[in-house]
Amino acid sequence: MQYRQNSWERRGRFAAVLLLTTCTAAGAAETAQTEATQQQLKPIVVEGVADTQREDLKADSTTNLYRVEASARSGTEVFTEKDIKALHPENVFDLLQKATGVNLIYQGRRSPFIIEERGGGTFTYIIDGAVLPPSSNRILYKFPIAAIEEVQVVRGATSLTLGPSIPIGASNSGSGINTGFIIIRTKQPKTTEATLTASAEKANGGQPVETSESLWVGTRLEGDGPVTGYLAALAAKMDRPSEDSWYDGRSSEGGMGSTGFAFGKLNVNMMVYKDSGTLEMQRGVSATGALMADKWYYDPLKTTIYSGDMAMQWTAGQTTLLNVFKTLYDQEEHNGSFTSSVSTVREYAEDSSGIGLRHNARFGDTLIQLGGQLSTSTGFGPNLSNAYNRYDTSITGWSTSVEQKFFGDKLLFDGGFREDFKHIDNSSTQATANTANNDVDMDPAKIFAFGSRWRITDIYSVSGRYYHGDQGTSGDFDMRPLPKTSPLQAERQERIEIGVEAAFAPWFQPAINWFDIDTENGKTATSTTYVANGATYYYYTESDELRRGLELLAKGTIDKDFTYKISWTHMLDGESTSNGITTNALGFSTPENLFGLTLGYQWNAYRANLSVKQVDKWTSTSSPMGVSNVDGIGDYTRIDANIQHDFQIGATLLTATLFGRNLGDDNYSTRYVTGYYPDRGRTVGLELSWAF
Repeated sequence: MQYRQNSWERRGRFAAVLLLTTCTAAGAAETAQTEATQQQLKPIVVEGVADTQREDLKADSTTNLYRVEASARSGTEVFTEKDIKALHPENVFDLLQKATGVNLIYQGRRSPFIIEERGGGTFTYIIDGAVLPPSSNRILYKFPIAAIEEVQVVRGATSLTLGPSIPIGASNSGSGINTGFIIIRTKQPKTTEATLTASAEKANGGQPVETSESLWVGTRLEGDGPVTGYLAALAAKMDRPSEDSWYDGRSSEGGMGSTGFAFGKLNVNMMVYKDSGTLEMQRGVSATGALMADKWYYDPLKTTIYSGDMAMQWTAGQTTLLNVFKTLYDQEEHNGSFTSSVSTVREYAEDSSGIGLRHNARFGDTLIQLGGQLSTSTGFGPNLSNAYNRYDTSITGWSTSVEQKFFGDKLLFDGGFREDFKHIDNSSTQATANTANNDVDMDPAKIFAFGSRWRITDIYSVSGRYYHGDQGTSGDFDMRPLPKTSPLQAERQERIEIGVEAAFAPWFQPAINWFDIDTENGKTATSTTYVANGATYYYYTESDELRRGLELLAKGTIDKDFTYKISWTHMLDGESTSNGITTNALGFSTPENLFGLTLGYQWNAYRANLSVKQVDKWTSTSSPMGVSNVDGIGDYTRIDANIQHDFQIGATLLTATLFGRNLGDDNYSTRYVTGYYPDRGRTVGLELSWAF
């Protein structure tokens, strides 16, 4: 095919770019001033934040458990605590929707929230070192925003040390190598402080009032002794009732406790989080306008997360990092109909745990990272005769990378390799059913990546990365192709990313990123099933996919009072090839353009914030229910805004926030399975936050 180049041609093209970068940089370095007189490019930081930023959150710190290579940072976006407060998102998914190149898809049914980046792909979610299994798309809507200090969106997933390259957990999906990471870091107190927050909001269409409350408290443990540390706790509650004619209610209540201490060169953090909630699966509206009768909901949805991490900084350049975690999910799914009293209940619980160990060693201008990770997951139900299929799996992986600086920090090269091994301990449909695929080692996933970053001048920088991933297996289990079709093959991915950044002034910092994602043998479940060893499985098809596009970004701060960020993700190619037939996905199964705009302005005690997201139209969606070709998916402009005012009351600060979401009152839909799932439309509310 014309658009798909030979693999070696693609590698040769990218190698030529890196070689040209190297040669040009070497020539420039010969005429450069000595390192002692070189001016360093100073990043623009929010006043008052840089001085107190945690060491383990700094981008280039060897104590950062989720350090991203410098050549991959052009494809990484960080939301700080101040950013999150300004954007005032409803939940984690609402925040992620505001990231560059990210498209949030909502559907009813079993997996309500789907995050796609750059036209597709899947993310792995990590909270304080706890790697979440695929069921996180039913979990994170409950995770309180008040608990978050930073969210890091790593598009492209070419950083190999962050976590497993394949999904962990008791899943029988055909998902392959993940294409991004969402890293959530919870708050640590900077002093003795507390924040009490309460809000109420109401959506159009006769929806009941939604309420939420949270209380976060924390203190630092300082003194003359050798040990310092902190303690923090959070309690949160949310209730979003809904009419039966809409049926998208949500509720939760939970809490979090965290602690940490530093003793000499040792730093330790620990966190525990627990919640319980409900989640109604919104009723679909058919293409004819009829309200679907399906009645799906989860009650209860329980989550428990334990996490801990340790950093031992032996010397300024030698740091050993350890993290451990355990997650527990207990979910009860109710599946019925609004026209019948007959209903089925299925229970599903999952126990996942893991450990990771890494050592970062810096020798002058050379950084070496070497580490390994182990995770295990057990899926089960309290009532196994009426539970989801049971899948017990484990993933063992290791990674190594080298980063080398030249000419001070003007030129940098890095390269790395990662390998993940998946083992199926047990798989069975029910407690009494015959088992299948037990004690099986899947072929390993093998990945290598390399990149370069060149600081051309104090203003301009260019970076590039190449990634090759071989999943090694076609899923967790014995996936079969449709009858009379070709055998399924292992998934492979090649990715190229090139970015150019400029820092002309604090008020104008543009960037452009070009990306090329080439996937072979991606799997999709069909609506056709077969029975093997007493269990029911879907047949699968596979296809090749090419996603290529540009991301344009500009941001800045004007006179400390006005901030802005504008982004445009434009897909140049979005082709899919299956059984020798090529289709263009742009406008068909994925939007061609994503626009984003955020504005912030402060005057005296007032702050105003505006967020705009524009998404092009597409017409086709697929699921195990089959492929639906409909009209009117996407094609929306969403406007969110808020105005905040601070009231100083003695030594405390009361902040009132008047906010609105989807101010254009657009009942857009992003998914069609058993009907459309329209957005609620315009929602307005008031939040009071008291910091003391």
